[in-house]
Amino acid sequence: MGFFNRFFKKIEDVNKGEATVSELESEFYLESSAEEAKNLWVEIAQNIIVNTVKATDNSVERAFVLVNMAEQPSFDIFYQIDGSLVMWHNLKDPNMKEKIENELLPQASDVASAVNGEFVQAGHPQIAFAELQFEWATGAWFSHIIWEDDDHAMLAKEEILSKWFNTLSEEIKTTPLDSDSKLSWYP
Repeated sequence: MGFFNRFFKKIEDVNKGEATVSELESEFYLESSAEEAKNLWVEIAQNIIVNTVKATDNSVERAFVLVNMAEQPSFDIFYQIDGSLVMWHNLKDPNMKEKIENELLPQASDVASAVNGEFVQAGHPQIAFAELQFEWATGAWFSHIIWEDDDHAMLAKEEILSKWFNTLSEEIKTTPLDSDSKLSWYP
């Protein structure tokens, strides 16, 4: 949360009597540009998850997104439905597939550009890949980042996607839908 957002929120809390005036002083710090870039990523990751689930009319048990922010940005989306994992293009509802294909997938380049542009300006390594998970029953979501300076950043997107998909296919069999905990990542 940026400086002004934090500060105005604290003023609101003081006005409501939920905080004291002396607590305003604690909000007088500026985040580093790397922290701001990370906060931007969190905000965008949440939006990706929300839109991924909304595209299915909130009809999924879990949602998973592999975000590729390398040279050819992309979103690879799959869902847990009725206890099985399904790639977005294998969904039965053509309206859902159309929303994903025409509204969600085209945003990948803009996301990569915006997020990694902030990391470049901050002098921080860029995101090569990110894996997102969402659990409908609890509303919990999780993010795993593979930074460009990580050895795993050199893995092919197809390898990450297939091994993550296969790992999750087994793990969801024994993990309750209301676990409120992250499932495995690959790598």
